[in-house]
Amino acid sequence: MTEYRSRHSSSYEDNSKTDELPRVSKLHTEKPTHNRFMPVKSYKGDSSSTKPRKPGHVEASPHAFKHHEAVLETGERPRHSKFRTLLIVIPIVAVFCLAGALGVFLYNTFSTEEEIVPGVAVTVVIPENVTTAGQIASILKDAHVIDDTQAFITDCRALNAEGSLKTGTYELETLMDTKTLISYLVAGPLVDGSRLTIPEGLTVEQTAKIVEEACGISQTEFLKKAYAADQYLSAYPFLAGVYNNSLEGFLFPKTYNIPNGSNADYVIRVLLDQFSLETKGVSMAYAQDHGMEFFHVIILASVIEKETAADEERALVSSVFYNRMGSGMLLQSCATVVYALGPGYDGHPLLYEDLDVDSPYNTYLYDELPAGPICSPSLKSIQAAAQPANTDYLYFVLSSKEGHHTFCETEDEFEAAKEEYNDLFGLS
Repeated sequence: MTEYRSRHSSSYEDNSKTDELPRVSKLHTEKPTHNRFMPVKSYKGDSSSTKPRKPGHVEASPHAFKHHEAVLETGERPRHSKFRTLLIVIPIVAVFCLAGALGVFLYNTFSTEEEIVPGVAVTVVIPENVTTAGQIASILKDAHVIDDTQAFITDCRALNAEGSLKTGTYELETLMDTKTLISYLVAGPLVDGSRLTIPEGLTVEQTAKIVEEACGISQTEFLKKAYAADQYLSAYPFLAGVYNNSLEGFLFPKTYNIPNGSNADYVIRVLLDQFSLETKGVSMAYAQDHGMEFFHVIILASVIEKETAADEERALVSSVFYNRMGSGMLLQSCATVVYALGPGYDGHPLLYEDLDVDSPYNTYLYDELPAGPICSPSLKSIQAAAQPANTDYLYFVLSSKEGHHTFCETEDEFEAAKEEYNDLFGLS
């Protein structure tokens, strides 16, 4: 059957170049004479005699001082032997090479972080004297359950869970999803219990069956509590306005640790606690601007959950429904018809006669949203229902066997998409 989706409107100066050459001192060498050295002064009173010089000793020539002065001015230096230079340079280079190699070895040995494989089972003990989220984060990081302590603390604050984390022994996994981890720590450690996994998009009846299989709590007992929402209203104010006194839509899909001996009331409260925790950060500003209360957002989220499994489509589907409601159109969601048909629905392709089922959940007959949620939506669907994409889409049609959709603005586009749907599924 086709599916419908829509969305609601809501200076530098360079002085370096010059023709002048730098001034360089020039060495003016005097023309050599036959005798380069000055005559030795005679002894006083004896003009004919000379003072004997020490063997190998000569007087310094005035030109020698002139030469040294030129060296200082021009930067010239006496040349050394190439062999002598090599003897000096080679050991220095060798020392630097050895130092570099040693540095690389030490870095690889001590500084390389250990690669952590996600999903590996690990037992973590949080002692009773550990009281802060920061202390718990440190323990979790040491066990590789998380890789960022500050992100964990930030998420705890965002979920208002800092004061609700419980001590004890936990069976966790490496690199867990932070919000899932926080939900475990809020629920407390599993002691001789069962693991309960509730998939997204289940009805209350389907949830009751899973609870019975996992925890041994009868479906009858669970459904009795699940259809007594007024008993939980004082503790969970978000249940105000529920339809038919049902907890449909509020039994949050997640994996839980349920202690042995728990009853239906305990399980329901665990699920409602998780719902409260997960939805605290959902912004309601857009929805409220369009006349939607929190309960309406959960209803719409449940329809989105059943209409698409593709995360990237959730906000688009939401936009279709907002746009249709804003245009005074029926939502015409096949998912609501399936819910209206009840547990007896066998999964057959919907027929035109199915669209006539008289139920407050049938959006082919009744305006706007169904009377209540049609399943327990995921957080992503809740977020999409509260904040849809900005589009002009009024329709959507299934366009692949993998569950993706074509979104349309006009009726002509919609009719063309339906033809493609019929060809794809052999209904032409």
